[in-house]
Amino acid sequence: MGLVVKALKIEIFLLSMIVLIGLAVRSRRSLFSSTQQLLFSMLGYTSAAYILFDMIWVLLDGVDGTLGIAVNWISNAVSFSLFAIVCLTWFIYSETVQGSRLLASRYRVVLVASPTVLVVVLAFTSYWTHALFYIDSQGVYSRGSAYMIQPIVSYCYVIHTSLHAFVQSRRVESLQTKTIYRTLAFFAIPALVGGTFQVVYSLPGLCVGIMISILLLYIVFQEQLISTDPLTGLNNRNRFETYILSLFSNVDQAKDVYLLVMDADGFKQINDRYGHVEGDHALQVISAALKEVCSASGSFIARYGGDEFVVLQKAIAEQDILHLCAAINDELARAEVPYLLRMSIGYARVGDGVDTWQDLLRAADAELYRVKREKKKAGAQIR
Repeated sequence: MGLVVKALKIEIFLLSMIVLIGLAVRSRRSLFSSTQQLLFSMLGYTSAAYILFDMIWVLLDGVDGTLGIAVNWISNAVSFSLFAIVCLTWFIYSETVQGSRLLASRYRVVLVASPTVLVVVLAFTSYWTHALFYIDSQGVYSRGSAYMIQPIVSYCYVIHTSLHAFVQSRRVESLQTKTIYRTLAFFAIPALVGGTFQVVYSLPGLCVGIMISILLLYIVFQEQLISTDPLTGLNNRNRFETYILSLFSNVDQAKDVYLLVMDADGFKQINDRYGHVEGDHALQVISAALKEVCSASGSFIARYGGDEFVVLQKAIAEQDILHLCAAINDELARAEVPYLLRMSIGYARVGDGVDTWQDLLRAADAELYRVKREKKKAGAQIR
């Protein structure tokens, strides 16, 4: 029976390692910035390494003999160190995603990492001090007098960054950013549940919990990538349609919502005269201006296609929308580009016969083309 249980544990360890290494490899090809890619892959690899040495401990615990005791001691020292390093890596990754100033200087990074260094030193000196653990002459592992330093240090990293992410998720207005922060906030829950399961049933639940946590994080970021326009970093058309559909599923949510539909005046001439690379840059300038002007008020911003953008904004009075439209073009007027960037903007409001999201889109689109016709009559270059 003991051999069956041990074999089951080994299978769980191996499955968790395979999944984590696979995620680490895949993340280098897909997750946002290069820094985040590196940190996420490090998280996957260090977690897999921790599980590997935890598995070695399970195999060797209770094995006597000089070699067995030596390997058991080394595996425990490495396992203790790696768990603290995994938690530190997670902390740095989470704070990096959140744009934390805590890691703004090398001095702060060294200060943050110093508790982990302490754990590593204690782990590898436990052979003589028995601080974190010791292996008796029968090859049996026991906790040392300072054992609690390791979980306290490790969990403090996770708890701090989880609370920080939770607070951030309550502050930001962007639905996309809010989803990421919530995932970071609740990242530790599967690992905590798995760890509890491991204590109660003596099965490797912690490694399964870590695997599930990292897998869920990977899935959320992949969903964000699917919903993000790669050129501008804004939501894409698919994400816009999903969002507006969910908005109209609740009548109260859609109340006082305006849809702004806009495109760039003279964009074809920018492409023809300056080339498509500069045309792409113009789209990035526009997206940056929209983020600057609209994000603070909780707008949902998306690139609808080509040089066409959409903004969903709640407003009590139409005058607020007119001010928003003016602010967008004022921001573009300050852009350092060798051509004039202006947007033609049409908008429509939910209500007064506009009852579905398709009606809202048609009404805003019709208003956009009315604005463009007026500009054309006045002699403005709109294409």
